[in-house]
Amino acid sequence: MSLRNYRPVMTSNYTLDWLNAFKLKDIHAMRVSKLGNKVTMLQTASYVNQSMSEVMHGNAAIWGVKENKTGYFVGILALQNVDLQGRSARISASFVDGNEQKNILREIVVHVIKMLRTDLKLNSLFVAEKAVADFMPVLAELNFERVEYSEEPTLAKFMLFVR
Repeated sequence: MSLRNYRPVMTSNYTLDWLNAFKLKDIHAMRVSKLGNKVTMLQTASYVNQSMSEVMHGNAAIWGVKENKTGYFVGILALQNVDLQGRSARISASFVDGNEQKNILREIVVHVIKMLRTDLKLNSLFVAEKAVADFMPVLAELNFERVEYSEEPTLAKFMLFVR
């Protein structure tokens, strides 16, 4: 099954769709808030194009997230370095400042991971070390546990443990 089929993804409060379904200025504003004024609109456009290329080649699923009630863009959830044979992916998220990031993260990650665990038998996730604290409660709820991983010091590895 192709990752390209996973759009839109809907939860109770949010809709996830490919980045090209969102306004570039909204994505750019979020990137500026995270990375500083050094990010240009052209670099953001390049980021969206590169992301969509990864999606179309089946290497990633990178969604913009909008709130259903307001229609506002609230962030990005990304599964990258997807290995369908190895049943693994790297997960990351970035949200517009001021939103209830932990609640958004919980709702969308639980929904997406349950879906991919069922459809693709995903059982291994990699998270940037700096984001482990954000992802740990959600991944624990989904029966993922952190395991020893020394191949890439900037990443933490989580494996699915069936109880």
